[in-house]
Amino acid sequence: MKLILTCFVLVAILVRYMPSCAQGCSDAGFCTVGNLRQQSPDSTTRMQKLTVLLPIGTGDEDVFVFTPGIQYDNRLNERWSIQARLTANWASGDLGKASGPGDIFISGTHHLAGSAKWQTSITLGAKLPLSSGNLETGGNPLPMQYQSSLGTADLITGITVTDHTWQFSAGWQQPLSGSNRNQFLPQFWNDPEAADYPPSNDFDRSADVLVRASYLLGAGRKLTFSGGLLAIYHLSEDTYVDPGITNDPISITGSKGLTLNATLTGNWNIAANFAIGFSAGAPLVFRDVRPDGLTRSIVFAPEVNWRF
Repeated sequence: MKLILTCFVLVAILVRYMPSCAQGCSDAGFCTVGNLRQQSPDSTTRMQKLTVLLPIGTGDEDVFVFTPGIQYDNRLNERWSIQARLTANWASGDLGKASGPGDIFISGTHHLAGSAKWQTSITLGAKLPLSSGNLETGGNPLPMQYQSSLGTADLITGITVTDHTWQFSAGWQQPLSGSNRNQFLPQFWNDPEAADYPPSNDFDRSADVLVRASYLLGAGRKLTFSGGLLAIYHLSEDTYVDPGITNDPISITGSKGLTLNATLTGNWNIAANFAIGFSAGAPLVFRDVRPDGLTRSIVFAPEVNWRF
């Protein structure tokens, strides 16, 4: 119990002292897909798991974001496992409030034959949007910080190598469907605070690559913690369209680049079929401009797991 209290104290310190203009995971969800998720091993042999996810965070301009989700995992056999996740989103800030369905994530992971110590697995998955990124308030299009989804269908791939304590992962997320249907241009708002948000009309987001390294404490016990670093590189600049300037895509200078996060997870196996846990992340390095609305000063995600 002392370890749990210590962990929550560490999270509270991160919330208090990390800068308010910073970025969390920054990857539209793929850092938790399949084998790319920071390791938090089960202490049971049960093959199926249902998880309730309750992430909260604070974004640009102090927009509060709550992104609940439900996830199903099934270890089919020694070589294959599958995962499906459904999300929603609620956001509140100085331009209003918005809520809506988020995304469906589906993935399959193949566990390769490895040595007695090191195990390798590969994941292939997809993100399917349930919203087009065009939520409004009072008839005014909202910026991406308030949207429940990026509004794009994405391909996700990854590879992970683990032993009993270390995890090394690399992943790639590629949007496939082009620009979304967001229509936010700050000049059309009669609110000076709208100018603080980057334009995102017909927003077209670039691909990301991910590299993760983490270390597990308490392997094989009921209570485990894992700390690590998560680096995400945005491969090129995002674009938007402003018909008042040109109908061609306009690059958003500063949207390309690196985000580096410190990460922490905890998991407490209370019973053979029940566990609670959390994941948290705070940025150490972030891109100059984050028009996708994924900026977070801190991300804290409690979760509840049932195994069967």
